[in-house]
Amino acid sequence: MDFRILGSVEVLTGGQPLPVGGPKQRALLAYLLLNEQDVVSAERLIEELWYDPPGGGVQAVQTQVSRLRRALGGRITTSGSGYTIDLEPGELDLGRFRSLLAEAGAALEPGERSRLLREADALWHGTPLQGVDGPFVAAEVRALEELRLAAVEERIEADLDAGRHAALVAELSSLVSRHPLRERLRGQLILALYRSDRQAEALSAFRDTRRMLDEELGIEPSPALRELELAILRHDPSLARPAAPRLGATEESTRPRRRRAGLAVGAVVALGVIAAATAALTHNADPESAPPTPATSSTVTQAARRTTHVTSTHHPRRRIPRHRSPATTRQVVRTTTTSAPVLAAAAPPQQQTTTTQTTSAVTTKPAAQTKTTPSHKSTARTKTTPTRTPATPPPKPVTISDTFGGDFVDPTIWHQVTTDANVSIAEQNGELVLTVGPAAVRGGAYNQIDVHVGTQCSFPGDFDARVDFNLLEWPQADNIFVGLSAIFAGSVVGRESSSQWGDNYVAWVVPGNNGSVALPDTSGSLRITRVKGTETAYVRHGGGWSRVAAGRSQGAAVFGLQAMSPDATSAFGQQELKVAFDNFTVTGTNPICPPGSGPPSR
Repeated sequence: MDFRILGSVEVLTGGQPLPVGGPKQRALLAYLLLNEQDVVSAERLIEELWYDPPGGGVQAVQTQVSRLRRALGGRITTSGSGYTIDLEPGELDLGRFRSLLAEAGAALEPGERSRLLREADALWHGTPLQGVDGPFVAAEVRALEELRLAAVEERIEADLDAGRHAALVAELSSLVSRHPLRERLRGQLILALYRSDRQAEALSAFRDTRRMLDEELGIEPSPALRELELAILRHDPSLARPAAPRLGATEESTRPRRRRAGLAVGAVVALGVIAAATAALTHNADPESAPPTPATSSTVTQAARRTTHVTSTHHPRRRIPRHRSPATTRQVVRTTTTSAPVLAAAAPPQQQTTTTQTTSAVTTKPAAQTKTTPSHKSTARTKTTPTRTPATPPPKPVTISDTFGGDFVDPTIWHQVTTDANVSIAEQNGELVLTVGPAAVRGGAYNQIDVHVGTQCSFPGDFDARVDFNLLEWPQADNIFVGLSAIFAGSVVGRESSSQWGDNYVAWVVPGNNGSVALPDTSGSLRITRVKGTETAYVRHGGGWSRVAAGRSQGAAVFGLQAMSPDATSAFGQQELKVAFDNFTVTGTNPICPPGSGPPSR
């Protein structure tokens, strides 16, 4: 049989429609298909299928189930006080759609990803659940359409990776007109225009986005879109390479073997990746008082190496929280000292360098000045003094930090994202506490549980980001990940409680370098650095930083502290999870910050 809900709800057998009864039986069929892996109680069916409770109560449900069972040839099974529908693999169009998403997420080539995602989209034949009425329908339709649109965005991302930018402009223009608040679609349109040698139109599209967001919501475009505009203005070479990670793209689009972890400051994806990877754990036994800098991170000695399978995203260690002075519980500091900074070896990014040439009629100055000195021989002798050109000092590193000692999350440092009323963000007891409640459900653009804060500022060059953490409530096999992310720079490090892979510290760095290690620590420190384009993810353990993953990366990094489901397929364990973060700090040069946020103006 072929069960369809991605359009009109229908059942086909031998290519011919199968009569399934009246509207109520069709609604019952749709609800059971949406919950195919669950046993649905009669009481729940009463709530979801009838706006007003039926006169017969449970008996009315039993009548509808009996009729539908006869129509489907016994496919509905009674289990205790509930019902489930028996399906063979591939019989439900929604199941095939999700399988193709997972396949696309694991595909290495953008052309193959695009083909699989187009095949997935072809399964849709109209508005989902068409012809069905009931209290459950509106929310389910919104969720399904959101899932489809996220898959379309991923397919467009793959097409951009494959260099099909010119052919995408018309489609993206139509999508943006239908979904004006989708910033990712707008960013893709801007990039497609720029790559099609339509720079003026690309910048005009950005201005239209800024005007629309200001008029509709009173907000600025996301950091990713603002950075994309800057990259276009400076003709950043990375924008012209279709296969390279792009500004404005989420880490999902460059992640071939693993499910995207999302963080995003708006950026985590709907494709599930079923994959395994090997990881090398290296250990640096540096003292607590002198953690390694990005300049020395590449020389970390290898203390252990193991092979571990991973499916999600991230890695960490144990640490006593640093002392906080009440007078400096929250700070945004610009480094002004001349001593060696944390990023002593980090050169300013080349794309930030601007050279201006000025033509003038004034005669240029000579390279040397001539000084005439009188002499007793009544002749003149000259003394040549070289002219010294003052050296341009390198940009000073800037530090943004937060000890979370206030009563609310500081909006000048962070923005907040929650996908469900059952997740929460709070500052309490001098820590940032993220909570995933037992009733949390997937939602948002990528059909995930997600609660995180992300920095308002982004760092286009080298950086060193760190945070302490403490697992307050950490149930095993809850299928939740917590950690530190460098969003738009494609790296994450943290801890996952996976029903498939167990309890691990994990990390992932573009373009596909990942690793994991099992450690018993329930508190510690996480760290991500980028030095001359190489990102490295660390976890603090046993008095030193253990490197979990490293790889080449680019993109303006926005830093997120998060708790989330690693993908759209792993079932949430429905146990409360709490993680506390403390002592966040990031140091780097040339941060890009919206007005009113970040470090003092330089």
